Amino acid sequence: MRLSKRNTVTHPQLSRKEALAYKPVISREVMTERTEAGLVRILYPIAIKPWLAGLAKRLSLKDQKSMLRTLELDAMGSTVWDWLDGHNTVHGLATKLAEHYGLHEREAEVSMSAFLRELGRRGIIGLAR
Repeated sequence: MRLSKRNTVTHPQLSRKEALAYKPVISREVMTERTEAGLVRILYPIAIKPWLAGLAKRLSLKDQKSMLRTLELDAMGSTVWDWLDGHNTVHGLATKLAEHYGLHEREAEVSMSAFLRELGRRGIIGLAR
């Protein structure tokens, strides 16, 4: 007998073609700056649990910088970041990446998907149709 049952949300599986048709969009809460080497440094807000936010308030951590995380991209990541305009699809970005760096198209798709998945996991980008 089960005493509890977890409610899990299942999302419909997308085909590869459907997934590549999405357009990555940068979150409004993200700030970027350039390093001296010309690389992109991304500042993005931390998702804080309510009890932790209460603790931060009690400790007077109201400084906005303390609630931001930093991610510094390498040369390839910075190039791809510059291409994120909300109009290019994942497939279009992968094609650009393959042409720019001389990669096979499938290799570029896998790399682009992994990069965008990591940015999405951190809340830096979202995907639009």
